[in-house]
Amino acid sequence: MDYSRLLSDVQELFDQNYKYAEWNVVSEDILRDDDTPGEILDKLYELDKTNLAVLRGIATHPNASVAILEQLSKDLNDAVRWGVAENANTPVIILERLAHDESDVIRYRVAKNRNTPAEAIAKLAGDPSAVVRSGVAGNPNTPAATLDKLSDDKDDDVRLSVAGNPGASAAVLEKLAKDNDEDVRAAVAANKGTSEGAFAVLARDRSAVVRQKVASNQNAPLNVLNALLNDEDTSVRGAVAQNPRTSLELLERLSKDVKQSIRSAVAGNDNASEEMFRYLAQDDDGYVRKIVARNAKAPQTVLTKLAKDDDWRVCEGVAMNTSAPQNVLEYLAGYNDTYIRKAVASNPSAPSSALLKLAMDEEWLVRENVAKNPSTPVEALMNLKNDSDWRVGKLITKNPGISDEALEKLTTDSKIRIKYKAYIALIKRASKA
Repeated sequence: MDYSRLLSDVQELFDQNYKYAEWNVVSEDILRDDDTPGEILDKLYELDKTNLAVLRGIATHPNASVAILEQLSKDLNDAVRWGVAENANTPVIILERLAHDESDVIRYRVAKNRNTPAEAIAKLAGDPSAVVRSGVAGNPNTPAATLDKLSDDKDDDVRLSVAGNPGASAAVLEKLAKDNDEDVRAAVAANKGTSEGAFAVLARDRSAVVRQKVASNQNAPLNVLNALLNDEDTSVRGAVAQNPRTSLELLERLSKDVKQSIRSAVAGNDNASEEMFRYLAQDDDGYVRKIVARNAKAPQTVLTKLAKDDDWRVCEGVAMNTSAPQNVLEYLAGYNDTYIRKAVASNPSAPSSALLKLAMDEEWLVRENVAKNPSTPVEALMNLKNDSDWRVGKLITKNPGISDEALEKLTTDSKIRIKYKAYIALIKRASKA
């Protein structure tokens, strides 16, 4: 594929068909497509420099050129500069300038940007605005020493951001585990860097929300999970049941809990045993059976049986399960419920025969999922280019399973928007070649 030729062709296509297109078409095809080349964004900028929606869209786009970002970083409208400040590809020199912006909302976005240099982060950590300091506190690249200082900030939101930062030290998290603010303690309980000692303290917290976060944390010690097994709050016991570190012995006990939500949590746990899956697949509650049906670790014999459950939600769960046997997915592809067929259509394990059939389904929601499914045969994708619904037709060019040859054929399609999308897909592939 010749990148230069493709780019020239798509620029010509833009000049001929997008200069005067309706706004919704320009927004959907160009600004909301992360694969749009920077050269097309440059053209759009020159075409409509006064349109705030265009400027904002380009400012946040991952392929915006440095030259355009430089221009937009000086725009008088806060929403445009805000977009530049949060763009992951904005150069350091621009971020350093925006770190002095008069708007605290923009300084906040700079503080959160992972590309912001250490010197700018250090200065923003002392910003008079708590909003800005919270941005620094939440940035994963903020130095541990700065997070230590911000952990004593008088503003609850700043300490909350520190508590949720994966770079916060164990010592800082231990201190914040005793914070007066419930949300701060809950954030510490959810942080994977929290120490065993802090977990032990938080497991006895007066707030059920905090204890629930401890029970959900995959790094929580087993003895803490054991202690929370008998917690009076259902959400806490349910979190223990969901935690992949919970022992089989505890899961066995929880699988017989009187609360449906707890049995459901066990049913969704990948570490549940075959015996538990078989037991829960016979639960009187349809929601519990549905969660079993969705679990990729459930035995195929269980999934085969659940595919004929009286509750359509259970059948839908099997239909979306990538471990479901192909003959079961073939059977469910002919089900009379739209949502079940839609689930099969999105399942990458669905057999080609089922996807070919679903590509002709009467419901566009089903055909849309076929168009997105990476396992859909090229034959079915090419048939969908003529779909009556544009939302279906445009998706085939984004499908990772479509061949270069098929995309090249689509560049001659009579439908301009599909033709354009095919060029964009080829340009993306050529840029990586």
